[in-house]
Amino acid sequence: MKDISINELTVDELKRLQQEAEALISSKKEKAIYDAYHKVMEIAASLELSIEELLEYGSQKRKTTTRKAVEPRYRNINNPEETWTGRGKQPRWLVAELKKGAQLEDFII
Repeated sequence: MKDISINELTVDELKRLQQEAEALISSKKEKAIYDAYHKVMEIAASLELSIEELLEYGSQKRKTTTRKAVEPRYRNINNPEETWTGRGKQPRWLVAELKKGAQLEDFII
């Protein structure tokens, strides 16, 4: 490759160079995607799976990491449907009751 100082190029030459660089970037990206696709196909074939089965297995693995539900520890005396687990920000109903002078222990289930 020649040593070129881009400072010495004309505007037209710089535009042509830019277009050539964008085309080269695009073709290299396509080649990388092509190579990656064929690697995945080889891996699937070595496991005697189709690409769909391999992808489905991966999506099932991600779905199994669900959080366990936490039981509520506090209940609103005035509206038993309103509860709080004790984690995160205190709900408005609890903050209002605490401002009125109630104690947190008054709401324990």
